[in-house]
Amino acid sequence: MATLTRGIRADRDNADRNGVPSSAAPVYVNLTDKAFLRLHHGYGMPVVTQTLTILRTRLTVDQLNSMHALLRSGPLTRRVHRSFVPFARARWLPADTALPLYLAPDPIADADALTWANEQAQYRLDPDAGYGWRLSAAPTRSGGMVVCLTKSHAVADGHAGLLAEAGLVDPALATQHGLDAEVGLRDELADGARRGITVARQAITEVRRAARDPKHREAVRAALFAREPEPEPDPRGWREQSVVVTFDAAQWLSAADRDGGTANTLYLALTADLLRRCPLVDNIPPVLTPAVRILREHDQHDANSFTRVPIVVQREWLDSHDLTSLRAASKAAFAAVATVGSGVLSRPRQLPPDLVDVLPEGVVHRLLEKVPVTIGMCSNMGNLDAFIAPQLRAHAPSLHMKRAVVQGIDAPRAAAQPVALATWLSEADGKIHWALESLKPEMAHTAAELADLATDIAASWGLRPLHTYVGDLTR
Repeated sequence: MATLTRGIRADRDNADRNGVPSSAAPVYVNLTDKAFLRLHHGYGMPVVTQTLTILRTRLTVDQLNSMHALLRSGPLTRRVHRSFVPFARARWLPADTALPLYLAPDPIADADALTWANEQAQYRLDPDAGYGWRLSAAPTRSGGMVVCLTKSHAVADGHAGLLAEAGLVDPALATQHGLDAEVGLRDELADGARRGITVARQAITEVRRAARDPKHREAVRAALFAREPEPEPDPRGWREQSVVVTFDAAQWLSAADRDGGTANTLYLALTADLLRRCPLVDNIPPVLTPAVRILREHDQHDANSFTRVPIVVQREWLDSHDLTSLRAASKAAFAAVATVGSGVLSRPRQLPPDLVDVLPEGVVHRLLEKVPVTIGMCSNMGNLDAFIAPQLRAHAPSLHMKRAVVQGIDAPRAAAQPVALATWLSEADGKIHWALESLKPEMAHTAAELADLATDIAASWGLRPLHTYVGDLTR
């Protein structure tokens, strides 16, 4: 935490010494931001990140309000400004309001902590308008408390999410630094003119591409003129299933070292071993897409700073517990990582970025290509000890971890997306938390089924869970 704080402050000091105000650069809405914003507009399923903490004793209302005030002062509290100048870029500005703190009126059963967290994760957010996060808490019947910080991926997939929670530890970082840059009309007119020329050139390039490539031409034509109905919701059917399995960190590291890997390699192996139990991944190598952070701290002016790389995991590596081969494949994939904003969600069919940015959202949504295989997603969040707020630490957290949830996913929507299993790994207070989300019913129909699969696989790798949390919205 001290290193992070020093780095951020040093960058600001250097900017000021060079005669450049540290807030001079506007924070523009990048392609990845736009992709996650589209999911909030009815063209997909909103993705939210959640920091979940389970405490052995309860926070006071004053302590919760203090945390809320710091979050409200920080980089999560942003809204989208769209210029009236044609083709000028949208940018993030400070929001002057936020969703209020929610405190559940009645205690919940301790066993229902993850289910309650899932309910909080379904609360509808509107990051465009400045309502991109929500802090909620519920007392437990044992005298503890569950605290959830739920955030839209559009505002918290990278730098903003990191600094928001750093601000809970060091209030000096609870600022909207960088969001308050002023952009005059002359600058917007220049930006619009420059981008208008760029978009025109990119459109001409795409017309030529479509002329050469009949498949691309047909995909673009369908996106422009076809109107396929969205799948009808299934209000009483299957829902996303959630499990968190907790391990002793020392045991985890020992198991990884024994099989020739690292803590992260073991995480990939366990996730691949679980994914291959899905009937949709039958007799083929499981494919994982880990999240990779590729920008340095002082370069992260955009909200989103992560991209994903595909890793094909051979089944024989899992059968023989060969973490050495998996680690080599992982390192090779990370070395070939693409830039932020180049994924299928951000740039469908690899259209030029400025052209994607100005196309209507419905057209961009219809351009998305269906991934031909069922995949698993992995996000290693690392050690979170430096990001636990003092208010939380003082109440003896038994669990502090990060995960993400897809809002409103049901069986029809699950069939339209390629991810069967999404997972997160967090370490805090000497414990590792493996968070699992079943995003297709074929992966797990119930949370109990997913928990049984996860604990069986962990045991096959010599790991003994300390605790298993189960969350089920269907009951």
